[in-house]
Amino acid sequence: MIKDEDFIRNESVPLTKEEIRALSLSKLNLTHDDIVIDIGCGSGGMTVEIATIAKKAYAIDNNEDAINTTNANLEKFDIKNCEVISGDAKEELEKILNNISSETVKTEETAKNLKIFIGGTQNIEEILSIINKYGIKTVVSNTIVVNTGLKIAEILENYDYEIDLINMTVSYGRRIKSGYMMMARNPITIITAKK
Repeated sequence: MIKDEDFIRNESVPLTKEEIRALSLSKLNLTHDDIVIDIGCGSGGMTVEIATIAKKAYAIDNNEDAINTTNANLEKFDIKNCEVISGDAKEELEKILNNISSETVKTEETAKNLKIFIGGTQNIEEILSIINKYGIKTVVSNTIVVNTGLKIAEILENYDYEIDLINMTVSYGRRIKSGYMMMARNPITIITAKK
């Protein structure tokens, strides 16, 4: 795992924290044969971690600061197997999945190796509909808003995915005179959906 402080940061763009990245990567269960699409890539923390394992990664965001920060982090860590795309996630996702489908013979093995990570939740209903339409077998989504996580889980459950929900709070120790005090970060809901 790459330490949070090793990433190039932009205060206006979020970075998925190291411990959350670790659990999210575990839930993706990546192999060197996987193709992974990171929707709402933010600072590129998940994108970089995904691309170090997967065969190919795509990162989508509609925020130029996010695109620039992700590109800077990919360059910093010398990642060459990732395509960064600026635009509307639902449109860009459809294009990527359509291109992948037309370039490869769709087999059960291909479907198993195509995975989605969702870090941003704009247009989530449409995005999940596209994911279902293309028969994606593994989807992992992180949300800070509990209601959004539950909404994602409900939609994917209606598409016959098996759902695993985890709400994770990470606390960091801070030294004070009398010992250590734990400082909690915002809880994150991690939704894993599999078919």
